[in-house]
Amino acid sequence: MFRITNFQELMKGLPRGSFDAIVNKHNANKYTKQFGYWQHAIAMIYAQLSGVSSLRELQAGFNGHAAHHYHLGASAIKKSTLADANSQRKDAVFVDVVQLLMQKASRSVRQQSKEWLCLLDSTPIFLKGREFDRWTEESKTRHTQGLKLHVLYDTKAEVPTWQSITAPNVNDVTKAWDVPLKKGAIYVFDKGYCDYGWWREIDLAEAQFVTRFKCNAGVSIEKELPIEEADKGIVISDQIVRFKHKHTRAKCKLHYERPLRRVTVMREDKATPLVLATNDLTSTAREIAQRYK
Repeated sequence: MFRITNFQELMKGLPRGSFDAIVNKHNANKYTKQFGYWQHAIAMIYAQLSGVSSLRELQAGFNGHAAHHYHLGASAIKKSTLADANSQRKDAVFVDVVQLLMQKASRSVRQQSKEWLCLLDSTPIFLKGREFDRWTEESKTRHTQGLKLHVLYDTKAEVPTWQSITAPNVNDVTKAWDVPLKKGAIYVFDKGYCDYGWWREIDLAEAQFVTRFKCNAGVSIEKELPIEEADKGIVISDQIVRFKHKHTRAKCKLHYERPLRRVTVMREDKATPLVLATNDLTSTAREIAQRYK
């Protein structure tokens, strides 16, 4: 009698119909002959889970379980075919598949939580050496040579929900415009994402953000909010503010014109306070500071 393996059970999380729909969207299987994208994905997922260190080892291990190939929708693989597929195929299909899985994982956990907190940041991936220098030299910066990984991380689901890899000289806020904004989410990011037009897009998406004001941000104070007794000594000020000036550049239509909250809090490890910006006008100052922390 047929018995479902752990690998087959795991693959239930990626329905074949959803995968094929992504392949069809990109018209990706047009020139793949018998070794299609599904077979490619099955082989590489098996490689990751089994910890193989070479294509030869992958071929031997995967083909050793021929009895289960039919139920996976796969067949025996060849090392040379895998090598060609890994080097020649575009990653668009697999990028969309990853996004699909990220969203599924996020939704299942997010339903158990009232607050949907998403952290946006980037990190360098250093690639330096004889084989890397020839294609990373032109895009390197003073601090980084190689790549930059941009990630949106759902803190409740504990999974990334969006990612992008760029050259290190691509500005963080440039990629921020590609982030899929969701109604009800709270986006938290640092001063590297200071773009008032993008802040406005978050607001229009009926989402919230918590970030930091730059020290030269020109704002006018509209209202001083009271500080709760328990927060005195931690919260220095809590204000409703607006930007003083509209941009005269082409992006003036994207300028943030609505009121903002400016919360100033002490930092234990530094002498200078933290000046936070948010479009959340109702939460307490302590809650806003805790989200950024």
